[in-house]
This record gives sequence, structure tokens and C-alpha cells, in this order.
Amino acid sequence: MELKPINPFVQEIFKKYEALRPCFMSEGHFLNLFLWESYYNTKFATDDIALYLFFERNGKKGAFCPLCAVDDLPEAFRRMEHQFHDVWNTKMNVYLIDSLVKDIWQSAGLLSHYTLHEDRDSADYIYDAEKMKSLSGRALHKKKNLVNAFCREYEGRFSYETLGCGNIEEVKEFHEKWLDERRIYDKYNCIDNEEEGVYRLLGNCKSIDCRMGGIRMDGNLVAYTVGSYCETIQCAFIHIEKADSNIKGLYNYINQQFLIHEFPNAVYVNREDDLGQENLRKAKLSYKPIRLEEKYYICEHS
Repeated sequence: MELKPINPFVQEIFKKYEALRPCFMSEGHFLNLFLWESYYNTKFATDDIALYLFFERNGKKGAFCPLCAVDDLPEAFRRMEHQFHDVWNTKMNVYLIDSLVKDIWQSAGLLSHYTLHEDRDSADYIYDAEKMKSLSGRALHKKKNLVNAFCREYEGRFSYETLGCGNIEEVKEFHEKWLDERRIYDKYNCIDNEEEGVYRLLGNCKSIDCRMGGIRMDGNLVAYTVGSYCETIQCAFIHIEKADSNIKGLYNYINQQFLIHEFPNAVYVNREDDLGQENLRKAKLSYKPIRLEEKYYICEHS
């Protein structure tokens, strides 16, 4: 297989393979993989049935879930094994596998030489888009109260704005300020890599298919968010969301307004994982997801 880098100019190739099966996992879509390319040192390869994702960290090779049609998943697995065993002469470990792929590989008897693990920290949170926009119902009453209180307290001082490439320097400036104030420890030590991915995205604004929105207060940018949309499953993916945490209700407000303005036709919202961060997990659960998009990884026996 010819391994190639994930750059802004291969997005259409990814879209072709992404469309082969419904996939609600964020790593099954280009923008997530592009943002985290440097963290994993991810490369991709394609053939007549699949797009394959390989990475190398700490000197060890691994793979992510292939993008292909459901019926081709067993054959894609065998071709990945060939790459690991016969080309690289190493065992195969595959990460970020969704439930459908896991079940098909198990049913096909392909995992007898592998140990299967659930990866709770990587599970994506899936929400009802209409509920996230309206904040209706008892379960989200506190969220609606926060949005209403924000609107009352700062009435006349704030506005939502669709952002574009002309706002990039302003977004970068806000992001750097956010990092200075909110740099936190996470057990995967990946916040610096998220920063690199964010700047890589912003630097390629004109080449990347995504949506950006922000909140201005007294003319200054105080929050921004970046998302993408998969029309075949009517799902909005929220990849980045940063706000001034000193402004109560601001996160709740941009969360709601971004969906209303940029993804009016979305049925589902994927707000990605919590990386095992306790506060982030609590916050994501508080929005009452309709389900978790469970993920797994497999390790080949020695």
C-alpha cells in the first residue's frame, strides 16, 4: 500500500469512502482525522474497496477503522493483516473501531487471535439535534435557564456571527488567550496537539470544508466553534468549541446558536469524546445524549 499524508487536498477522496457506510464515529470523517494527524502521525492508503488509516506512535505501528462498505469490512481486515504481517513483519493492533465493525469482524471469525477492549474514554456523545437547539423538556431545563440568564445579563452587548477565512487571525488570537487561561492537564497529554491541529486547520481555511461560528461581546470575539456535517446521516460533528469561561452561560449559548445557524437540517449531533476528563464527561452527560457511540480496540496476541 502507498501511504500518503492527510492534507487539505485529499478531503474529496475521504468523502468518497466515508459515504460507503453510515458512520457516526467522529474518526470516520475527514476533519477529525485532519485535526489529529500530527498527534498520531496518521497516513492513509486506498485500494478498490477501502481507505485504510495507519499510524505510528512511540515506534509502534497501528491502524484505525477502515472506511469501506459494510460487505467489504472482512476483506479490508484481511488486507490490513497482510500489510502488518507480510510487509511490516509485525502484529496488528487496530483502534477506534465502532460497534458495527466490531460485530462484523467477530461474526466473520476474524478476531480469534486478538483481544478485544472497550475504550470508554474515546466514546462519542450523540445528541438529538432539535433538543440541543430548543433545550426543551425537563432534562435540559437548567441549560435553558443558563442561556436565558446569559441573554438577560448581556442584552444588547453580544451577537452570534458566522465566521470565515477573513476572521482567522482574530480566531487565532482568541485561541491563544484561551490556552493561556485554560491550559489543563489531561491524561493523554494531547492539548498541545489539539492546538497544532487547530492552527493547521485555520491556516488551510480556504481548502477545508467546515463551518465556523463565534460570539462577539462589545465587539470582541469571546467564543468560537468549528464543525462539519455529514448529509447522508444528517449529523453535525462539533470538533472545536472554545469560550471565555468567565462569562456564565456563554458555552451553553454558542453550543445552541452554532447548531441553529450552521446546521439547521441536522437530526443528530456528535460532540466527540471526553478523553477521560472527569469535568468534561460530567458536562457532556449533562446534555443528556441519546446514546454513546462506543469504540473498541483490538490487540493481536503475541
